[in-house]
Amino acid sequence: MAGDAPTVVADRRAARVTPGGDMRSLVALAALGVLVVLLEVTVMPYIQVADGIPDLICGWVVAVGVLRGPLVGGVAGFCAGLLAELTAPVGTLGVLALLYLAVGAFCGRYTERPEAAGLVVPLSLMVVAAGFVQVGYAVTQALLGADVSPARTVIRLLVPQMALTALLGPPVLLAVRRVLKEPR
Repeated sequence: MAGDAPTVVADRRAARVTPGGDMRSLVALAALGVLVVLLEVTVMPYIQVADGIPDLICGWVVAVGVLRGPLVGGVAGFCAGLLAELTAPVGTLGVLALLYLAVGAFCGRYTERPEAAGLVVPLSLMVVAAGFVQVGYAVTQALLGADVSPARTVIRLLVPQMALTALLGPPVLLAVRRVLKEPR
């Protein structure tokens, strides 16, 4: 009987699964997430067309969601959104975290599809998700009483941001794929 207890403990350890498969990939993924948030807050405001800047966070969250599923994508989105809100001066705390959580969870549903291994579906999800985050944030600001012009939001913010996100999406996707390897 004494020999059975260590086997059960060993089986429990083997059954415990981390989101990245092993601790090194999880740490590398977290470091890449922090780097993406820092780049988004410090460098991306200088890459501006009209009022739109590329959304690297959204690209990172979509790539993580597509490669690891809705749970890991949602958690990564929430953490990245909250970190972005804590490092940048925003008026409402938690809105971006919730929007990125929704993006990560939704995009994680594509994990088991064969399209997840390609480039077209994740890239198109990045562009659509970037638009979703901006529209969601604009609607939240409008509900809170801010003066948000729909025409200005679409023409000066949404279209340039989605185009810039499409341009910078492939490097983000390739960096995340290098860290996480194949979809699971």
